[in-house]
Amino acid sequence: MKRHENTANSSILRRGYRKLRPIKPYHGAGILFWHRAEDGQVSVLLGLRKYNPQKGMWSIPGGKWEAQDSYEDTMKPNYKAAAVRETWEEIRVRVENPEMLTLLWSMHVPFYHFEVYACQLPEKRAIAPYQELSELKWFSVDSLPKDSVGFVRLEVAALKRATQKGDM
Repeated sequence: MKRHENTANSSILRRGYRKLRPIKPYHGAGILFWHRAEDGQVSVLLGLRKYNPQKGMWSIPGGKWEAQDSYEDTMKPNYKAAAVRETWEEIRVRVENPEMLTLLWSMHVPFYHFEVYACQLPEKRAIAPYQELSELKWFSVDSLPKDSVGFVRLEVAALKRATQKGDM
């Protein structure tokens, strides 16, 4: 007499279902470049995204952490290294001294981790878009574009608080 295996796994596999895969958390980072004019007006550099997610919306240069970005002490991803690499890939601006970057804003919730660093530039220089961005433009912190990525307003609000308090 032949035994028939009737487990849940074999039933699922017979019906063509794939095995469940664990959810991998997303780790990413970016840099908010800013400039303070002689009159005290603060501006930020934003890029218009060419591709999804957020196609057609203004955002900071940034993206996903990769293993090449290494880890900080323990096993925490090196978000600063990811921000520097993504900035180079997206706008071809090299951050010469990453230690000068200031952690500005972060979100750490289950399965999503993102850190944004602030970098002050001495002048509002023209920067050409590269690869993922179709346009780069300076905006006053008080007149951000309506079609900006959701977190940009939170990041800019954090920058405004920090500059008003004199932390930057």
